[in-house]
Amino acid sequence: MPTTIPDADENAPRTGWLSGLRVLDLCNVIAGPHSVSYLSRFGAEVIKLDPAQPMYDSWNTVLYGISQGRGKRSILADIKSPHGRKLFEDLIKSVDLIVWNATDSQIKSVGLDAESLRRINPEALFCKLDCFSGVRRGVRTDYIGYDDLVQATTGIMLRFGGAMHRPEEHAHVGTIDVMCGFGGALGMAAALYQKHRFGRIGRGRTSLSANSGLLQIPFCFDYRRRGLFDEPSGPESNGYDALTRFYSTASGVYVLLSADEADLPRFASVEGLSDLPDVPEEDRATYLATAFQDQPATEWMARLRAADIACAICENLEALRAENSRPADGTPGTTLGSYAFSTFADHPSGHTITQLDPYAVRTAATPVTAPTSTEKFGTSTRAILRDLGYGDSAIEKMLASGQISESWSAEYLPS
Repeated sequence: MPTTIPDADENAPRTGWLSGLRVLDLCNVIAGPHSVSYLSRFGAEVIKLDPAQPMYDSWNTVLYGISQGRGKRSILADIKSPHGRKLFEDLIKSVDLIVWNATDSQIKSVGLDAESLRRINPEALFCKLDCFSGVRRGVRTDYIGYDDLVQATTGIMLRFGGAMHRPEEHAHVGTIDVMCGFGGALGMAAALYQKHRFGRIGRGRTSLSANSGLLQIPFCFDYRRRGLFDEPSGPESNGYDALTRFYSTASGVYVLLSADEADLPRFASVEGLSDLPDVPEEDRATYLATAFQDQPATEWMARLRAADIACAICENLEALRAENSRPADGTPGTTLGSYAFSTFADHPSGHTITQLDPYAVRTAATPVTAPTSTEKFGTSTRAILRDLGYGDSAIEKMLASGQISESWSAEYLPS
């Protein structure tokens, strides 16, 4: 096994980082499917396996799936049934990586613990996400849970509400879920790198609670002479200090100023804010709040950016979509600015759908793929079975048993 990775060949054809990788996605709801959705944009082939009959409502499957199922092929099977189990093991034998958001007890029950998986496919990597696990076992390690439960148990609700007596849920959809999905994708990347570099067949893992801890790590350290934990919290909070907070402007639109003490000299060249460097620290917020009311948000953006001071207009999602959408053209939006959306007039759902482009990672030397739209659940069942070597008569028998399925409903979006 080589101990070093060879230098890149500048003349080699450019393919995605994960081209040739085959992934089995067993995940549901948000964090798990989101973690695997990263892989397809870098060239991985992803097969999404769901139960023959849905376990969750349409909101948690189909609607979330419109975003998290992009770039994946869908197959439906009951993996605890005879036909489903045979298919499941055939899929495991055919893939390089398996991903599931499940507890250790659930993983063991279907034979995906390290020892059992090694017997089926000794080369397959396995990565998991769950709610409460960590480096060491705890009282909640095997509990099933969701984003809102982690918010309640780790302090997110306290911070968002502002006090123990008024906890408030923060952004119901995906406060920790999406962050955990990204963490899961990084875990997969680490496992793939270790296999490539050292031949190690690892088992990456992360959890909602682990990512919640990472998010709040600035508030987790106690030491002698540390000041009070006085971070801003609650719905009335505008920011951290006078230089990093929201300000209302003459146009009624809020501006987020994101500066620090090192930026103070730059304000001397900003028309309307040139006196700020001489204003006492305790009076800065009042000075800025008054000054920002003198001009519209767009004018302040121009003036602040000309002085290389970080700022942004606070716009809602509808406005951002309207200003940055284009008809889907098969490109990932990586050449565009801070926002990029594609509008699919021919989406498989039968509706016109606008979706965020996969532009967050802009590679310099390898392509990023615009993922295909999320197909109807079960659309690829027959094709995947054929890929695995099943004949048409065997496929018909499996479908007739109900243990394998081509669809959850007549419509893409169940009524």
